[in-house]
Amino acid sequence: MLNTLTPADLAYRDGVPYSALYDDIYHPAEGGIGQAEQVFLHGCGLPARWAGRETFVILETGFGTGLNFLVTWAAWRNDPARCGRLHFLSAEKHPFSAADLAHLHGRWPEFADLSAELLASWPTMTPGFHRIALDGGRVQLTLMLGDAFDCVSRAHARVDAIYLDGFDPAHNADMWQPGLLAALARRAQPGALAASYSVAAPIRHGLTEAGFVCEKRAGYGHKRHSLVASWPLHPAELPPPRVHHVAVIGAGVAGAAIAHALAARSVAVTVIEREQQPAQGASGNPAAVFRPVISRDDNAGTRLTRAAFLHDLRAWRALGESVRWSSCGVLHLACSDRLIARQRESLHFAMPPASYARWVERDEARALANWPVEFPAVLYPQAGWIDPVSLCRAWLGHPGITLLAGHEVERVQCAAAGWQVQDAAGKVLVEADCVVLASALDVARLVPDADWPIEPVRGQINLLPPHCLPEIRCVIAGEGNLIPGEQPVIGATYDHDDFSLSLSAASDQANRDKLEILLPGVGERIGTHPLAGRAALRATLHDRLPLVGEVAGQAGLYVASCYASRGVAWAGLLGEALADRITGQPSPLESDLLEAIAPDRFRRRKLRIEPTRSRRNPACEYSLPDQ
Repeated sequence: MLNTLTPADLAYRDGVPYSALYDDIYHPAEGGIGQAEQVFLHGCGLPARWAGRETFVILETGFGTGLNFLVTWAAWRNDPARCGRLHFLSAEKHPFSAADLAHLHGRWPEFADLSAELLASWPTMTPGFHRIALDGGRVQLTLMLGDAFDCVSRAHARVDAIYLDGFDPAHNADMWQPGLLAALARRAQPGALAASYSVAAPIRHGLTEAGFVCEKRAGYGHKRHSLVASWPLHPAELPPPRVHHVAVIGAGVAGAAIAHALAARSVAVTVIEREQQPAQGASGNPAAVFRPVISRDDNAGTRLTRAAFLHDLRAWRALGESVRWSSCGVLHLACSDRLIARQRESLHFAMPPASYARWVERDEARALANWPVEFPAVLYPQAGWIDPVSLCRAWLGHPGITLLAGHEVERVQCAAAGWQVQDAAGKVLVEADCVVLASALDVARLVPDADWPIEPVRGQINLLPPHCLPEIRCVIAGEGNLIPGEQPVIGATYDHDDFSLSLSAASDQANRDKLEILLPGVGERIGTHPLAGRAALRATLHDRLPLVGEVAGQAGLYVASCYASRGVAWAGLLGEALADRITGQPSPLESDLLEAIAPDRFRRRKLRIEPTRSRRNPACEYSLPDQ
């Protein structure tokens, strides 16, 4: 995948949107709406083919101005027989800014409402997949920002329709390369249709070689022909069984997010929690920091955190005012020469938009912190803090979720009709098609044969005296964190040799010492009296990635654990990804990220074997990128 993006430049040729980079127009002079309807929508048999379906999946090779998407969305919205959920995946190497898209969309006032909703959620221009929920979540746009071949090769989806829409093959041959067409074929559902405005011989040959059957049809405007390519039907290939009911064990941020995502997909969910209230473990802190990270190699952890962070900014707004959170900004101080060099180097290689992350020298850091800090920093302007308890409650408030609090789960076992969850007396608490283990450290006890190298790490936060730091308006981070507010929060520690949930004087002092590094002289403000706080245990793995996916060899049993200190940041997107995995829908994460967080990755590393297909849904698998 690309490490950085080069946005498209807004230009026109003879009144038609034009790319100087590819010396080609974005749609025919006769009109983009007509081409979108005739060539792509009708060429793929729509809207008739999505009628009565639960889900329908479209993949587009070039988002461009977004006109094909707007036309498709409008047709879906206006169709009383429309599918329940429309997925639209679209690759784009050079996306327009939100401002330029708004200017372009002004040419099509009939889509003004749809454009406004889309642009309100338009993502920060960073590489990777961006899942955008529209129309109350019934339309799911997955923007895949990067090279089309890389994006399609990493798309974890089976698609019903393909819009082959790139610049003319003579101007952008990469968009029509045989490898890309073959990657599309590997994701085609039986009976899928692909459509294109171009009938160039190399395209027809590439599609035919990939297994499509090509047919010329009437073109649009000055084009004599357009192209429709069909993927053969395979009557013997049966769809996976529909999941009606899922049991989720654990009501922290991991379990609550998964439950909400499943309920949004019309799956009945029962959440089982050992405590009397949700969010009583590590998710019970009064506030937690959410922010992205920057790394020189843009590794899996960096990519996952970036995608999850940007998803949070969109998704949390939709939850309403019941969730307490603030994008007040995070000032991450580089508290040593080594960290200064590393952070500056990472920013140099990543080149993120300034709205995502930027370097600030010490004087600007002092102005932003409103305190005489001693170090330069990376500023994450959109990052901040959130109340995890309010987040869990908002997620669990979905009417499709039933919460069983105060029940300890002793075992889960496969049954004739799915899975059973039992307590210590052998009583069946719930029977379900699938079970998700989202109970942090406890998942190892429930699946003893998995041999996951999970390690407990204690974290203690402390509460500073009320109103002691009124001048601090953003999160100050470094070795520790300071979360501003009426009663500021410091911590949490990372204790590897103490697993007590009682408050520790040593951890109290460690948090104070780290705060003094961040804000020199702050000790005089907070005094020496013992501070209130709380401690909890995190589940961690040595590769610093979560454990999310189906348990190997146990179809229908899933795990979501080891979110470590990034639970609030990761939970929402990982919940979406696991819900899509369970229900057989396109994933918001690239396939190599799904593989990187898969529960069987430690076993595979030992044996050096490839990922295997899910027995429940062979169409959805964690697979390496296409080579």
